[in-house]
Amino acid sequence: MRGGKTTRSWIYYGWVIVGTSFTAMAFHQTARFSFSIFQVPLIQEFGWGRGALGGAYALMLGSYALVSPFTGNLFDKKGARAVMPWGSVLVGVGFTLAYFISELWHVYLVPCLFVGLGMALSGFAMHSALMPQWFQKKRGLATGLALSGSGTGILLFIPLIEWLISTKGWRLTYLIFGLAVLFIVVPITALLLRRGPEDVDQYIDGESGPPAHTATKSSEKSHSPPLFQVFRQVCKQKNFWTLLIVVFFMGLNNNSILSQLQLYLVDAEYSTALAAFFFGMLGAIRMLATFSMGWLSDFIGRKRAQGLSSFITVCGIVILLSIPHVSSKILMGWVFIFVYGMGLGGMSVCYSSMSADAFRGPSFGATIGLLEIFFGLGGFIGPPLAGFIFDYTGSYMIPFAGIAIGLLFCIFMSLFVYETPRGTS
Repeated sequence: MRGGKTTRSWIYYGWVIVGTSFTAMAFHQTARFSFSIFQVPLIQEFGWGRGALGGAYALMLGSYALVSPFTGNLFDKKGARAVMPWGSVLVGVGFTLAYFISELWHVYLVPCLFVGLGMALSGFAMHSALMPQWFQKKRGLATGLALSGSGTGILLFIPLIEWLISTKGWRLTYLIFGLAVLFIVVPITALLLRRGPEDVDQYIDGESGPPAHTATKSSEKSHSPPLFQVFRQVCKQKNFWTLLIVVFFMGLNNNSILSQLQLYLVDAEYSTALAAFFFGMLGAIRMLATFSMGWLSDFIGRKRAQGLSSFITVCGIVILLSIPHVSSKILMGWVFIFVYGMGLGGMSVCYSSMSADAFRGPSFGATIGLLEIFFGLGGFIGPPLAGFIFDYTGSYMIPFAGIAIGLLFCIFMSLFVYETPRGTS
């Protein structure tokens, strides 16, 4: 008993949190990656260049990067329930207003700016910061399950979005998805999210008593230091600068390739429907990888799992670049989505868990928010640069090959991340 209430329940509430994060990630990451699908009808209707539209995607990631440290610090102080539902509100409103797009700057404002700010409040960084508050022993597994919502959303919603665009038009598709976020994700996150196990009279990991060292205590969260103080502290740590490099190349990879993937496959003589189908199946493989590599990292270590995932991703990029030059394009498409999806999902979950191991304490939300600046920087630079290079050369060879080289460097850098002992902050 604690405070007159039982500490055990038939289910540990942390798994409810995992399910809530899974649902939010499914919708929010679909909102982000659907940009690749919506590009095709927007270019066809308005004649905008790929570089110009890549700038809109860059604004999405740039706004996400700039705001993430502040939302992370707010998360540390106020908790998930006070912060994350507002992210879903912004994503839903942004997509709903996209129904009225008629000028290029409208794309920059809605959905891109709205979605970028919404992801800062309830995206990868916030859900990554949420898992260590509930899990210590099974952190990799829990994080993998939560973040696999991204792959599930891509699997289910990207082909659906392409079908809706082809049958109902892109405007109505924007509206339908925006309303779905507002009426599904917002209520779920507002009702189910909690700050930590103490809020539901449980202990971390669902234990019957407090562990010797708890990763994060609710009593500590209200005493989280100001953001500038967190920044000064982490700048003194080698882990921060090492992970900064890793996450920059992850941002360059994720956003450059996935924002251009639909156009790339259509250029390679896939139909828009088949390209969207492969995009969706990439989500399925990513979901499998996020779960399996998160589980594997609990056993073989984050560094090995991260290095393996980075190498697999590089192999996937090489396969992608070969697609226009082979006769069996459908077979090569399947090989690409399996290899690249396994690497992509593994990198995300291993980076999240590796960061949580490296930065224990009540300021993890602000810390991962600071790191996300450089994920966003990669996303800010990559998509428009890839688009402009294509507009000039007619090929994605240069940007995609450059990304592969950067990811090889990430394998080396991951070896220098060390785990902070439990009980330190």
